[in-house]
Order: sequence, then structure tokens, then C-alpha cells
Amino acid sequence: MDNSNSINNVLSLLKKQKEFFAAGHTRSWLARKHALNRLEKVLVERRDHVMEALAEDLGKPAVEAYLAEYYFLLQELRLIRKNLKRWLKSRRVGSPPYFQPCSSYVRRDPYGVVFIIAPWNYPIQLSLSPLIAAVAAGNTVILKPSEMATASERLLVDIIAAVFDPEHVAVVTGDAATVSDMLECDFDFVFFTGSTQVGKIVAQKSAKQLTPHILELGGKCPCIVDSSADIRVAAKRILAGKFFNGGQTCFAPDFVAVSAEVKDELISAMQELLKAVPWNAEMARIINERHFCRLKKMLPQDCLVFGEDDIEGLRLAPRLVPDAQWDDDCMKEEIFGPILPVVTFKAEDDLLSRLSSYGSPLALYIFSTSRAMQNLLMRVIPSGGVCINDTMKQGSNLNIPFGGVGDSGYGRYRGKTGVEAFSFQRAVVNRPTWAPEMFELMPPYGGKIKMLKKFLR
Repeated sequence: MDNSNSINNVLSLLKKQKEFFAAGHTRSWLARKHALNRLEKVLVERRDHVMEALAEDLGKPAVEAYLAEYYFLLQELRLIRKNLKRWLKSRRVGSPPYFQPCSSYVRRDPYGVVFIIAPWNYPIQLSLSPLIAAVAAGNTVILKPSEMATASERLLVDIIAAVFDPEHVAVVTGDAATVSDMLECDFDFVFFTGSTQVGKIVAQKSAKQLTPHILELGGKCPCIVDSSADIRVAAKRILAGKFFNGGQTCFAPDFVAVSAEVKDELISAMQELLKAVPWNAEMARIINERHFCRLKKMLPQDCLVFGEDDIEGLRLAPRLVPDAQWDDDCMKEEIFGPILPVVTFKAEDDLLSRLSSYGSPLALYIFSTSRAMQNLLMRVIPSGGVCINDTMKQGSNLNIPFGGVGDSGYGRYRGKTGVEAFSFQRAVVNRPTWAPEMFELMPPYGGKIKMLKKFLR
């Protein structure tokens, strides 16, 4: 579907998916396994198409595209498929003595029709990763990819059509108006990845419908470097994380706060690396002209430029802002591009006060060998995830949950957590009809209170 489709067509698709779900076609473990098998087969067959689409949309280096958007998905799909039957098993729990005889257990049930709204910065991964978890959990899915990544959008339409019947999984294309209209529909669950501004709208519309939802947002993810850090290691790992995907990663280091004692050493190490690496040829481009201009406007005059900008090709050369101030334009909003401000701190109290003003980021990065400093920062600064003495790794480990807190969203997914996110815990108590009532709670109660006080202390 494209943006010209009326909301009536979306409603028709939604109705068919609800009927498909109600008929139980998505519920068996084998049905889910077969769906994942088909998706893996098509992904492998179209590996080169994935790479080509990402190169067309964002100019992604092949290494970044392969690892972050192709192989990552295969690993998550295989992890979920391998463990799904075990993860879906009902969990037996105990029961109070006055319920006996009975059995109590918790089962995981799918929500129904899931609406996934994906962003443009990782257009394949952030469309299919939640989709894989949603299908594995037993749902049907309507996916809305980003219209800004047009090649990836077209490819996703083809992949989904090759794998699923539309009653099970379908793609709807369109712009922000399409999303706004669709959020008025009666979905059973909504999953959104994107900006905090749009996330608030999604949350409001979902709340109006009482639709459970997950928001994966971003924020200004701080990177703290104290005097105990290994500076050369810190410089290399910060730059690698910052400029991956051209800085267009929701949990990339947004800025560095470095101790005054080691600031000069860190800046020197970063400059050395930035001069040595051919960033312009090995970095993704900015998604569109609007974002390119937005980034240019926030640049201070004293920033250091490594390479040349290519306005037509939307390639912004990496910038280092070595003497950034906390009130600079580049420190007021999430950057989402290849610009790295470096601010300085002298006292821990001042640092913590400054960081607290940015709310709760998706990631907190700490370069320090001091356990006390690590614990202090984790205690005072809430964040969706933490990575110590490196960057980005917490968002790439399928064995741990990924998500935000506060300003950076809420809800978690990835691997097992993803299957849990797209299903709910259902409590079941089963008592046989032949069982005598140990405590019959039927008036008249008479002297039952004496018995209760004697046995239930």
C-alpha cells in the first residue's frame, strides 16, 4: 500500500488480521517456527539486496550494513527460533493451601494485531527485529517502514510479501499522516522507534485507545571520561561508536564530558585518530537535506573539521568540538550526526548536576577504572543501558534487554525479552470439580471466622 490508500483499506486489512488471529493460525509453535524459517530463507536469498538498499538510502559502508542490519537480524532470528518452544512453556507456580486441590500456572499469550512503526536510520533492522519477536510471540503484524529510506521500504514490501500472507504480516507505506491515521485504529499493541517528539504523540494516541505500547526513543547519551581512564582506548572506542552509521544511532555517544586533568590528552588522541582514518569514504551519509542543514546550523565556529563536506552527496565530514560549553546549540538537543562536542568537568558534583538536566538517556557511557565512579554515575544518572569502557556494545548483545527509561522511552525487547514484550502473562488457576471445599466462602458464614483465625495465621 502507498500513501494514497484510504484509512478504509487499512481498516479492512486490520479486520482480516484480527480474524486470522482469532482463528488461531498464529498460535501453534510449529506455525511460528515455519514463519521464522521462511523469513530466514528469504533474508539469506536477498542479502545482496539488503546491502544495496542500505547503500542507496544511507550510503552505509558494507561492513556496517552487513553487521548491523543483516547478520544481526539472522542472529536474533536464530536465537529466538532455537529457544522459542522453551520460552513459551507455561510456568507452574504454587497455590495457597486453602485452594487445594488445584494447579496454578502462568502462560504467555500474544496480544493480537501489532502495529510496528520503524525509523529510517536502521531501516531494515529496526523494522524486522521487532517483527521477528512479534511473530514469534504469536501475533499478526502491520509494519509501517520509514518513507525516508525509500529503497529499504521497497525491499521490505517485497520481503514481507514473499514470506507472509497479508492476513499474517503486511506492510503499509505512507508518510506521517498515514501513521497518525493508523494510530486511531483498534490495534492490540503498538511498537514505535523514533524521536521523543513523535513518541509523545504515539503515546497519547495509544493511551486514548488504551493500547499497550513500547517506545524506543533516544536522547543525549553522555560519555564520561575521568582521570583514571585509559585515554587512548577511550578515544578509539568513543570515535568508533560515535561515527558508526554517520552518528545516526539513537544510542550513540552524543557528547563527551571529560575530566579537566586528562582533557588535552583525550583531544590529542582523538585528533590523531580522526586524521588517520578516511572517514569521508568510510562513513554513512546524512539521510536527507533537511537533516544535513539542521546539523550544519548547530555547529560552533571553533569546531575541528576532518575532511570535506559533500553537500550534493549529503556527506558531512566528522566534527570535533574540543571546547564545547554546556549551553552551546549542539548541547541543547540530540545531535544524531557526526558531530562530537567535548565539555570539561572539574568536580563530580558539577558533572552530576549538569548530566541530570538532560533527563534519562537511552545509554550511559563510562570510561573509568574506578569502581566507585562507575557506581556513582549508574546510581545518580538513570539510563536505558550502560556500557563501561566501551560504546554501543550494550545495544548489540541479544542476551540482554534493550530499551529506554523516562525521556528515552519505555519497554524492552531483543531476543527472549522481545518475545516477552509482544506477549502478556496470563494467570491460570485450575480446580477439579470433584474437589471438596476446604473453606467454603458462601454465606451464611456462621462461626467460620473462628476457624479462619485458627488455621490462617
